[in-house]
Amino acid sequence: MEWNYFLTLPPTPYLRYICLIMTTRSAANTKSAFTRYVGQIILTFIFLLSVGGGSIRAIETDPIHKSIYFKATGHIIEGKFLQYWQSHGGLALFGYPLTPAFYEGGYLVQYFERNRFELHTENAGTPYDVLLGQLGRERIAECGMRNADCRLILPTFRIPHSAFRIPQFLDYWGKHGGLAQFGYPITPEFMDEKGVIVQYFERARFELHPEFKGTDYYVLLGLLGRDSAQKLDPALLDRWSEGPQTNNLRLEGAGKQAQPLTPLAVTSDLPGEIRLLGGDNHQYATYSVQAHVPLTIYAAGAPGPQSIMLYQNGQVAGAIWSAFTMSAPQPGIKTGDPLWDGLYPRLKSFLEKDAVVYYSPLDDKPVRGYRSPDTQFIWLRDHVYQSSGFKYFEPDMKGALDYFRSTQHPDGSFDDYFLHYPGADVYKDQIEIEADREFLFVEGVWIAWQSTGDDAWLRLNLPAMERGLEYTFTDPHRWSKEMGLVMRAFTIDTWDFEQGSEGANIRRKFDDKTRWSIMHGDNTGAYRSARLLAHIERYFGQTREAQMWDALADSLLANLNRVSWNGQFYTHQVHLIPVEPTGVDEATQLSLSNAYALNRGTLSQEQAAALIKTYQARKQHNGPSIFAEWYSIDPPFPAGFGKSGEYVNGGVMPLVGGELARGTFTYGFEAYGVDILRRYWQLLDRTGGSYLWYYPDGRPGVKPEGGTLSTDGWGSAAMLDSLTEGLAGVVDNGKLYESVSLSPRWAVTDRHDAQVTLGYGASGAYFTYNWQFHEDKTMSLTWGGGQTRSVQLHLLLPAEMPTPRQAVLNEITSLPISVVKVEQSYYLDVTLPGSGHLDIR
Repeated sequence: MEWNYFLTLPPTPYLRYICLIMTTRSAANTKSAFTRYVGQIILTFIFLLSVGGGSIRAIETDPIHKSIYFKATGHIIEGKFLQYWQSHGGLALFGYPLTPAFYEGGYLVQYFERNRFELHTENAGTPYDVLLGQLGRERIAECGMRNADCRLILPTFRIPHSAFRIPQFLDYWGKHGGLAQFGYPITPEFMDEKGVIVQYFERARFELHPEFKGTDYYVLLGLLGRDSAQKLDPALLDRWSEGPQTNNLRLEGAGKQAQPLTPLAVTSDLPGEIRLLGGDNHQYATYSVQAHVPLTIYAAGAPGPQSIMLYQNGQVAGAIWSAFTMSAPQPGIKTGDPLWDGLYPRLKSFLEKDAVVYYSPLDDKPVRGYRSPDTQFIWLRDHVYQSSGFKYFEPDMKGALDYFRSTQHPDGSFDDYFLHYPGADVYKDQIEIEADREFLFVEGVWIAWQSTGDDAWLRLNLPAMERGLEYTFTDPHRWSKEMGLVMRAFTIDTWDFEQGSEGANIRRKFDDKTRWSIMHGDNTGAYRSARLLAHIERYFGQTREAQMWDALADSLLANLNRVSWNGQFYTHQVHLIPVEPTGVDEATQLSLSNAYALNRGTLSQEQAAALIKTYQARKQHNGPSIFAEWYSIDPPFPAGFGKSGEYVNGGVMPLVGGELARGTFTYGFEAYGVDILRRYWQLLDRTGGSYLWYYPDGRPGVKPEGGTLSTDGWGSAAMLDSLTEGLAGVVDNGKLYESVSLSPRWAVTDRHDAQVTLGYGASGAYFTYNWQFHEDKTMSLTWGGGQTRSVQLHLLLPAEMPTPRQAVLNEITSLPISVVKVEQSYYLDVTLPGSGHLDIR
């Protein structure tokens, strides 16, 4: 239990100054300062005894709500405002809270004696999400030249030393936060009508108090917050002073704790708008409410204490602060079917077993990453492809990428892998013929940023991403100027060796015998990463750079479709240098990166449908002798790339099945996607794990010498993606689920009820929804997230459901909807707020 001591005396002007010394200050770090500090505390106790009528009481701080109650004013500080108050000076700088937090001018605000705190959600994730109100500017603009305390002096907009002719003001300004805390000086110093020397800043008024000369309180901040708060609606302030505000609002059905999307009943005495605040004081939902008519609301937002506010005509008319506490969400899927409920934890357990910790050869610092099931190394491609799965629980999303960035080559290329322990040999290398590392680094950074929300880290990686893609699009061993496409040596898809013209020798270096080809997977991956980089550049306001990457992506895709698309799929290799007969008709070979193309944004609906039908045809053609059509390449090479039907030369790979399944959900082949997931579940039961590849008859592919893991993270991540982003349909459009594309496709299963909760292990950000198909052939959806601001719904309609006529938001508001056809499936499209309830009928 944590205890804090607060004065319970009224905040009289004299006592207020004495109370300032009760806060811990950095000056107490030295012996002399500590002596003075203790002495001041003793003097304070003597003063309190002499004035009588006051007492010091231990106040218990609620460890769950993380709030502090001040009996002196009857108000609480909590959430982001409490964090800012404690970390930026506390009582000494800001004084007591005079109001609770409430909305004013579009921002959540709270008035203190010396300032106004403002929550700026547009700055979320930065040090500037809480800002001080510009009360200095407001005061000067308000009173003009009407009295000595309001002399109008033009702003300087700069900070020459002449603006601080009182050295104590300059010293105070510098020691207590400077520009970020107080803003620019907007007047010179002058004497007010009370004989106090003052100077106005954008966010404060400095006052020189000779009576405290020689102490830390020679300079004090003026009571601008108190002056501004006194101008608020007196009736409003009277209600605030009564304590937690419950006027006009009643909450039923809430206990101490609530789970995400718990329904709660709120009744208001007035019509208006209900606003819900999460544990971080961010508004996450709004509801229209009628007087005396119970309204169902749903818990969401950031975990922690949730507050309810009532607004009428833009003014606060009631609030219930810390009405209930929402628990942290538990990720998972609940449908009542063991397959859909069990697949998420099963795949999570596979991925967890693939995590390893090695040490950077540069400084021996630990690096956590995800290994391949058939080698102990951390390969950049293994790690990135698995990150789409482990993002849901892994706290360290950045460490391995930081290592690969730190070892980026001068030409912009990256190493393929590393393994190192302190005092042992270093294993690290770049396989020359590989052409995918650089675009995979961009993909990995994007996924890590989505799950962490770390803008500063994303910006740190931006130059490395730019250099990597510039290398891909310019290096003569990577880029074909003639074709305008990425090229590589003649490999099987993205495999890491070329079969040389000398026969069985494995070739990984370039020379005059290298047989250059265009492999579609390198180009769809480069296209995807160029689009991502354009998005990132635009996110940081670099419009010209974003346009350049977009233009490059457009050109790349046009060239790829012209050269490689054969009407059904992307041709395996388009040879720039002729090769001798390979023993197979290469025009018929369907290679693994075709499945990736379904999820890289390169295909039109027509192209995607043709590709998916090709996979279905291969499945039907091969019949029951082949357990799955998830080929690394089909048909395989008879010689030169290892045995036919093994590993990347014709083995069956769950990573292909997972990518294929995710694409089927996107492009209107939902039943096929469900079939793939079911067959994968059965495969896990039959073989006791997930292997990187299988023989066509279903036997696991393992190394003869052993050491093959049965927890293939590459395939597990792809299958998990097809479940979470495909069937469950939750796609994060940016970071932290702030903007979500939501497409629940449970109507293709036999389930009528599904609860889905997904989150990021690195940040705790989450998104959750409940979907139901009712007996009367209507549907309902309830959704929310910790930081979700908007949702684009693309909802699969059950085959037996009539065309919806209406979608009603939060029981009151009818929304405009459209119904679109994707192949033979029908979807309802509607734009939704970040949290709420939708009835579809």
